Amino acid sequence: MKLKKLAAMMAAAAMVFSLAACGGKSNTVESKSVENAAEETMTVDKDKKEILMLCEVNGTYFTEPTRHGIVYKGGSNGEKAVLRGLADEKEFYQALLDIGAKAGDNLTAADMKAGPDNGKSVDGDKLDVFVKWDGQDEIPFRDIIQCTEDYTMDLRFGGNIESAKENNTGCVLCLDSCATGIVSDAAWPTGTTQNDIAKFYGDKDVLPEDGTRVTVIFRLAK
Repeated sequence: MKLKKLAAMMAAAAMVFSLAACGGKSNTVESKSVENAAEETMTVDKDKKEILMLCEVNGTYFTEPTRHGIVYKGGSNGEKAVLRGLADEKEFYQALLDIGAKAGDNLTAADMKAGPDNGKSVDGDKLDVFVKWDGQDEIPFRDIIQCTEDYTMDLRFGGNIESAKENNTGCVLCLDSCATGIVSDAAWPTGTTQNDIAKFYGDKDVLPEDGTRVTVIFRLAK
């Protein structure tokens, strides 16, 4: 009888140990699952002089004009861009420095009040910018922008980190020259959008649907 009781106790102990072990394994799997779900929003390759940023399509600007190409979702202008950036613009600024880009820092708030014929273009190192998503190889950023005027995009590392810190707009990439955006387009001087010289939209015939995640690639031009 004592042997039967001892065997039963040992079996129960083994079951408890087994359940505990299973529980530990489940937690490990769950933990790994959570880690995998936390995608990197920005990666930097210093050797390639390349930055990849995760963004989301904002379908509002398929039909409404905007001067914002990419804005960090946590900024005050987070919902005003063709692409909603998932990485902080201030960290993006540092990433550009890390790949060897030099900022222009030539624009001021006063320059943003320019009229239609006295605007100023952003300076800074030239960047080649591309976009890709599932089922679509990388294409030039210009291809996702619809504009009322024909033009050739000339994206520059404007810098503007002090303005970015002060205003916290989240502006990563502006579609005309800007004194706050980290990157903006020298092809269009300050005053372009407020004077209705050109209007910019996300191209619904090129971009995937609203909310789709895309990757934007920034490369230091050779």
